[in-house]
Amino acid sequence: MRNPAQNNKLRVAVFMGGWSHERSISLQSGATMFHHLVGQRYTVRAVELLPDRRARVLSPDIPPEPEALQKERPLPLLDALHTLLHWPVDVAMLALHGVGGEDGVIQGALELLNIPHSHSTVAGAAISMDKIISKRLFTAYAIPTPPFFVITNSNDALAQHQSSGFGWPVVMKSPCLGSSFEVHIVRAPEAFLRTANHLLELDRRVLVERYIEGREFTCAVLQRHYGAPPEALPVTEIVPVHSEFFDFDAKYTPGATREITPAPIPAELAQRIQHLAVQCHQALQCESVSRTDIMMDRQGALFALETNMIPGMTKLSLLPQAAKHAGISYRRLLQMMVEYAHARATTNRAPASHSLH
Repeated sequence: MRNPAQNNKLRVAVFMGGWSHERSISLQSGATMFHHLVGQRYTVRAVELLPDRRARVLSPDIPPEPEALQKERPLPLLDALHTLLHWPVDVAMLALHGVGGEDGVIQGALELLNIPHSHSTVAGAAISMDKIISKRLFTAYAIPTPPFFVITNSNDALAQHQSSGFGWPVVMKSPCLGSSFEVHIVRAPEAFLRTANHLLELDRRVLVERYIEGREFTCAVLQRHYGAPPEALPVTEIVPVHSEFFDFDAKYTPGATREITPAPIPAELAQRIQHLAVQCHQALQCESVSRTDIMMDRQGALFALETNMIPGMTKLSLLPQAAKHAGISYRRLLQMMVEYAHARATTNRAPASHSLH
């Protein structure tokens, strides 16, 4: 593996697409990352993971435009990884979202082949992708999160709700889907049972949370280099214009949400939110970057909802937006992420981000 201090360009493969419902967003993230990486510092190849688990690997520095991707013959995934091994790739930059991309699957394949990759390792990916495991870790580390219970059988669902004391409404979600996909605010028993049955068709578990009414924020966390302590970027306030909360449509429909960075809040509150985001980053063994969604109730109490360990990287995404307000350009943010992954692969030093303070 080449030393980044040498004149040779690092060879970077940008992984995008995948087989989750967030595939289209991943393609946007990947294309944006590719265009900001290609140039004097890196040689870049686009890798599109397909819904049928095959992959397309474009030639070096060919932009992942739809026409170029369609012309490339799909390869079995192992053959695509073999192509990258013999290139040879220095760092795989992950622009993948959702199942298969953020849950440790691709991370495990890359680590098995000794291909350095961005973001968290397998453990951090798997932990942060599962909202139930995440919340149990939050609880273990005394990180405030909305009270919850887990449904595995709809026959017992109403009894569980009654014993919880949550009242109505409640939030119901599938534990391993991202981008607020299949998140439901439920206000009555009949809708509760209907939603439970629907979500149990997607996963054997349903996460039910007490509804928190108030203001929604998100806060990204960055480690500027491998071994550096995690630092929180400026806080963003999320204000949906048409929907009740920051759901899938609100996230990806232009004009559906106001995203205010930095959030118009007192410095003391911003610091509390930032501290909470760093705690979540550490508790879930995230590395390099993460972004945590946080609610503040009417009394000013904060609650961590979930942590995204591969935040979106489109032109409008929240992580680059927060980095920009911290004086870090999109291009420089990517450089930090590439260098973090490369350094992690070339040292035996344990990451400094895993100890809670």
